[in-house]
Amino acid sequence: MRYLKRVLALVDLISDRGGKLISFLVVFMIAAMTYEVIARYAFNAPTIWARETVQFLLGGYALLGGAYVLRHNGHVSMDIVYNRLSTRKRALLDVVTSAFFFLFCGILLWYGAEYAWHAFTLSETTGSTWSPPEFPIKLMIPVGAFLLLLQGLAAFIRNLLTAITGVRPE
Repeated sequence: MRYLKRVLALVDLISDRGGKLISFLVVFMIAAMTYEVIARYAFNAPTIWARETVQFLLGGYALLGGAYVLRHNGHVSMDIVYNRLSTRKRALLDVVTSAFFFLFCGILLWYGAEYAWHAFTLSETTGSTWSPPEFPIKLMIPVGAFLLLLQGLAAFIRNLLTAITGVRPE
């Protein structure tokens, strides 16, 4: 049991640190858009890179931040019935519905990896004037799916233990 607690704590640590690190992408998005607005409207010299850079950063932010959000129960849920259930029944419901979560993450991981590999092997670019490679942002799909799957597995274990014992583990 002590080993399991350490593994769960490690997964939580990865999600927490990763989420806090990823949150700094917002600063870079703001800086790029501010630069674009000033260059475009103050100097009549728009950039060819700012819009796509912000889109890539936002994609990475959304994909890599999912595990952090799951760790802190930030995803949207239907609480009307759920909050009326006991702790044990909520955990049991979460265990049962986790099959859909794992199916979603598995598909996202599998096809995301194929998608990223395809972009890498063909040296795909966006096709814009700037035309950056698409591989880095497409790689964020399977990486984000893996991190989400890892945190989901930790949540599943906690929910399973709660459903069995009736007490939520730390």
